[in-house]
Amino acid sequence: MPKDNAQARKPSLQRTTAALIQPDGALRWAPIIAALAIDLADLATAGPLGLAMGIFVGGTLTTVVAAAGGARLGRALLLGVLGAIYCALPLTEALPMATLLTMVHAFAQRKAAREQAREEDGAADSSQDSAPLGVRVVQAGPAQR
Repeated sequence: MPKDNAQARKPSLQRTTAALIQPDGALRWAPIIAALAIDLADLATAGPLGLAMGIFVGGTLTTVVAAAGGARLGRALLLGVLGAIYCALPLTEALPMATLLTMVHAFAQRKAAREQAREEDGAADSSQDSAPLGVRVVQAGPAQR
């Protein structure tokens, strides 16, 4: 097998991770698990230790999770600063804000995707000649000429 084909088939980590979190209407668990990890880091850095270690642990973890999720470098660093502040603040351990905000965002994306699908279905009904966008047409059998 040629070397070029083997490299073309090998998925990269960034593409695989980004595919898990694309908003296509289905609930994806990768962002919620990442938010749980940030909340657990916040819980682990509770007390006086959290003022110093929360900045390092929260910032590093949030930056890595954002970069793995496909965020640009500038946005990943900004989210890392916000994660560092979140993990360093006292009394944030009791409320898992990262998880709650991620779940609200995920459900808002699902709602927007459903509304967009309804709009596309309405536009597809007006033109019966072609298949609606997003529908995959698979041919079974030999090619027709």
